[in-house]
Amino acid sequence: MTKQQKTYVLLAAVIAVWGIIGYQIFSKLNSNVEIAAKNSVIEKYEPKNIEKRVAYSVNETYRDPFLGTIKTKKKAIKRKKSIKKTDPTKPFPNIIYNGVVNGGGAQSYVVTINGKQELFKLRETIKGIKLVKATTEKITVQFNNESKSFDLK
Repeated sequence: MTKQQKTYVLLAAVIAVWGIIGYQIFSKLNSNVEIAAKNSVIEKYEPKNIEKRVAYSVNETYRDPFLGTIKTKKKAIKRKKSIKKTDPTKPFPNIIYNGVVNGGGAQSYVVTINGKQELFKLRETIKGIKLVKATTEKITVQFNNESKSFDLK
């Protein structure tokens, strides 16, 4: 068969397939058969009794197919909890006195505690540190009943 003959055979096959598809679509759209509506009687609804299913569990004591041994439950190992001894007194935090802020008729003191700035008012406690005395040049703070004074930086 030559190339041209193969093309004609394939063209005829494509036309035949599309012709079959077109005929089926045309026959479905132009059918004269009317769909008869059935007058069905509504039956009384009765729910089915549902039975409870039996719960199954997997038996874990089976033979290992590779080792040939039977699994056994591991014994619970009781471990002793180690009690960490902590020093009851915390070390005095790193405190830097930065200055005074005046506003609203009250003075606030800027203090850096372990790298974080806080605004204190007189006799105020923040993070366990209490501002006892304060001037523009010096403050006195109390931590764990220990007092220290810090100069303005």
